[in-house]
Amino acid sequence: MLKEATISKQKIVNTFTELSEESSLEQISITDIIKKANLSRPTFYYYYSNKEDLVETTFSKILDKISSILQEDMTYQEGVVTEMLRYLKENQKLCLTLMTHIPNINEMIREFIIETILNSDIENVTELMEQSYHIPAKYSLEVYVSTIVTILTLWLKEGCIESPEELADIILEAVIILSLI
Repeated sequence: MLKEATISKQKIVNTFTELSEESSLEQISITDIIKKANLSRPTFYYYYSNKEDLVETTFSKILDKISSILQEDMTYQEGVVTEMLRYLKENQKLCLTLMTHIPNINEMIREFIIETILNSDIENVTELMEQSYHIPAKYSLEVYVSTIVTILTLWLKEGCIESPEELADIILEAVIILSLI
């Protein structure tokens, strides 16, 4: 039953992703989702209270998975960044769907990155940013985060042309933090 439940839930997300490539969120009905997924209405409502819940829950699960990946190396070296980018590339269509349908997604991503970097294992991270960018900490943190959001957004929108390894190098070069001497 658990496997069947997971399959049903994934069918809903996959179907929503497919439909969102053709229509806006407002145009997609729960009926459209369940018909295309060949599921019952009660199955949809077992997992989600409405379309917005589907979108928000899906976004939260993506952030949870990214957090899980990043916790493998809280200094965010190339290997863990590459692994995170592989996950995003595997879920590119879903990420684009969410980027289109969540009005304040860039702010949510920005807050996620700020929380992630401030809770990292990088010692004196705000001081390091301040020294690396030669501007006060609140501005250097904003430059750091904005750079990551911009690079990720562009990469996803352009179809993940660069490999995750190449993009990890680009991101790590763009947001380099010099060590305190």
